[in-house]
Amino acid sequence: MKKILFIAFLSLCNLAFSQSKGTVTGTVTDKEMSGEALPFANVFIKGTSIGATTDMEGKYTLSVPAGNQTIVFSFVGYQTEERAIVIKASETLVVNQEIGANQGVALDEVKINATVSKEKETALLLEQRKATVIKESIGAQELSKKGVSDAATATTKVAGVSKQEGSNKVYVRGLGDRYNTTTLNGLPLPSNDPRFKNISLELFGTDMIQNIGISKTFSSNLSGDVGGANIDIASKEHSGNSSINIDFSSGANSQTTGKRFKTIDGANWFGTANNTKHQVTNLSTLPFTDSFTPNSTHAALNTALSVSGSKRFNVGEESNLSMFLVGSFSNKYNYRDGISINYLRNDGSTGSRFTSAKQYNYETSKMLMGNFIYKINNNHKISYNSLFIHSNNQNIQDYFGKKPDVADSEGVFASIILQTENQNKIFVNQLLSEHKFGESIDLNLGVAYNMVNNDEPNRKKNTFVINENDNTTKFASGAARNNSRYYHNLTEDDFIANASLVKYFGTRIKDEHKAKVTLGYQLRNTIRDFRATYFDYDLSAPTDVDPNNIDAVLNQQSLNNGIFRLVTGFGFGSNALDPFTYDADKMTNAAYAMLDYQITDNFFANIGARYENIRMDVAWRTNLTNSTNDNGGPKKLRDSYILPSLNLKYNINDDNLLRLSASQTYTYPQFKEVAPFIYEGVDYQEMGNEDLQPSTNYNIDLKWEMFPTRGELISATVFGKYIEDGINRIELNAASDNFFSFNNTGNTTIYGAEVELRKQIFNFSKDEYDENIKLGLNATYMNTNQTFNVTNQFNPTNSEEPTEGAAPFLLNTDVSYNYKKDDKETIASLVFNYQGEKLYSIGSVNGLQSIYQKALPKLDFVFKRQFNNKLGLKFSAKNILNPSYEMYRDVPNKFVTKSFKRGVDVSLGLSYKL
Repeated sequence: MKKILFIAFLSLCNLAFSQSKGTVTGTVTDKEMSGEALPFANVFIKGTSIGATTDMEGKYTLSVPAGNQTIVFSFVGYQTEERAIVIKASETLVVNQEIGANQGVALDEVKINATVSKEKETALLLEQRKATVIKESIGAQELSKKGVSDAATATTKVAGVSKQEGSNKVYVRGLGDRYNTTTLNGLPLPSNDPRFKNISLELFGTDMIQNIGISKTFSSNLSGDVGGANIDIASKEHSGNSSINIDFSSGANSQTTGKRFKTIDGANWFGTANNTKHQVTNLSTLPFTDSFTPNSTHAALNTALSVSGSKRFNVGEESNLSMFLVGSFSNKYNYRDGISINYLRNDGSTGSRFTSAKQYNYETSKMLMGNFIYKINNNHKISYNSLFIHSNNQNIQDYFGKKPDVADSEGVFASIILQTENQNKIFVNQLLSEHKFGESIDLNLGVAYNMVNNDEPNRKKNTFVINENDNTTKFASGAARNNSRYYHNLTEDDFIANASLVKYFGTRIKDEHKAKVTLGYQLRNTIRDFRATYFDYDLSAPTDVDPNNIDAVLNQQSLNNGIFRLVTGFGFGSNALDPFTYDADKMTNAAYAMLDYQITDNFFANIGARYENIRMDVAWRTNLTNSTNDNGGPKKLRDSYILPSLNLKYNINDDNLLRLSASQTYTYPQFKEVAPFIYEGVDYQEMGNEDLQPSTNYNIDLKWEMFPTRGELISATVFGKYIEDGINRIELNAASDNFFSFNNTGNTTIYGAEVELRKQIFNFSKDEYDENIKLGLNATYMNTNQTFNVTNQFNPTNSEEPTEGAAPFLLNTDVSYNYKKDDKETIASLVFNYQGEKLYSIGSVNGLQSIYQKALPKLDFVFKRQFNNKLGLKFSAKNILNPSYEMYRDVPNKFVTKSFKRGVDVSLGLSYKL
């Protein structure tokens, strides 16, 4: 690794060459405010990509090729000014400019906050170009053009990023959930689901997103527990005029339209589960009031409503308070009908074979966010961000086919109905402050307190034996969980504190300092409490039942008569009502130092080191193992890391630059991955492994970027990763179907290339209107390879495999037509995404081959029409191709184990600005 870095460093240095340039500097002032400085105005050289925004004092500095040039000054709502200049090599030319509002535009119509520019493609590309570290961002403007509705979909518009169908998992360069981190405004976010490390990005609607930044390389101010990317969501802030915006849309899925739809009895349309904890006090009484039999109705339309507003209040001459508030509600119906065949061994034997696997899914999401910023003066700012998300997912799986332990003979079939309601409540509170002292010192502080409640109240499962030989339907009996109710409750408290001190050697204004040093400290303490209880309806013998009237048998009278008994995971003794538990506590203390240094006019370096100390304790109690009784655990991990990082940038010329990044990071096991607690679905089980250990990651990137004009980008990246003791999902040989766990499987090598293009391909603009066609494209090719270590716990079928979730080829492309005249605007976009075939799980022992997911294409169409500055219309059709989602066992005939389609989603919406 050191040799690679040294060679790359020399190669980058040898590219350096000189170019005759001069410097243009000056101050932009506001004519409407009697010549006061105008921050965040755009200044650029016409016909080039050379540009900048003015700082809080209205100052700017540009490095400009010698010769005749035209400098342009612009600001939203103000007249654009152009000035011809002549610049000589090595000369510094001072050009000050005063600009005023457009004719007929009132002053209060053009006041604007700095954060507005961070929603725009051009501003984000300019920020990307100026940064020394590698970072890619997608703003609200681009999300709107591509019809993106949530943060999860937004990330897939960036090269090397894909989303796994049917889950909230995002993969970056083939590395999934455990290798990524998620932050909001730079502060870590907790997970909403105990099975995952990261919060579901689908919970973040674009109505609260300013932009999303994706850092696929490491710098010392980021968490060291990252191998794929850090995904940072910047929340919206007040911008422009005070306003109230209302957005409403409605639509349907092609597979739910006109069909009967099953819903869970006891759940509701609004998505609020009130009785999240069971009321059982003894096993001789059934307190449940809801029915086992699902309700049957017609799926209603999908809806989405969002109301947002923002306002700024002046407080004295220098101070102001701005706020942005948003609230939203959305719901959605989905239906799938396919197959689920759990496994096929090399000897031809099979497990469960469900030839009909129907799934009815209803989900809702409610969100409230308030962002408040108090600007004391130009040097001091305090912001408070509060976010509450309430999501509810109601899922009914209705499977029919063969199940060896229940029904596997001629004419005898098994039917399973699993009804699951999952509710998440997330409350995020962030307090951040930014302070500037003098000309050369910055202090940034941040604290956060986050709370999570994840509840799975009253999950209901019924298993039936359908005998077509004698036309009978009976309850399956004899095995645990065949007919049951299940409750789990998770609470988590997350405490975060950040502090960074920046010292500029010179002033903080760009090009007036050669170096800056950043010192920082970060703390995070996460405490989780998890409780779960199974209630099994243990039938003494197979019992006749009408599947449409299950409660005629599973009731209090049958319990009293001994037709069944109620037992838990701990049986029916004195401790029967004790829950299965795991308690976890993780403390991370980190300190870091970074040096940003301008080696030459064109050569920049960011060198850093991060120290992290981690203490994680996990204790559990189940019927399988009890960490408090010497049967395993508690799991105690104690680790310290020193993590170096190097980021280099070389400006070849005004439009081309090269970047090199190299770093060491780590990947820590998650709470659920080390707790031996079994989570059960219809056709799978998953269990943690207390012997998991952290992984170590080595990363290197080399990237070329070209900025032909403002708003355009061409880039190419080659990257490599080496992971020691990588953690993977593995499949175990067990009596039950698809039994998964986690293991340190061996070492992994990843290398690949990414290309990206953002280009205007046709321009039909005239003086009175803008009209163009733009192309966006990014593609990724990867080669991934894991070499496995055989242990007592892990005996892989093959000696090596690709990385779990890594598609060797990814493609995201879009073509958009844009027309704008005054307040009228039309945007039409065709968006295509393709994910190649990828590994789902690693096979092990007794001939269980690995499971793969087949390639998946996706095509969306989005149309938007803004009729005036108040009224807008939006139409979208998503997943137009409606491909089959298929998984197969890696045997000679690629035996399909799961298959379904998700349908086409069509939506029509209106927006109105008060």
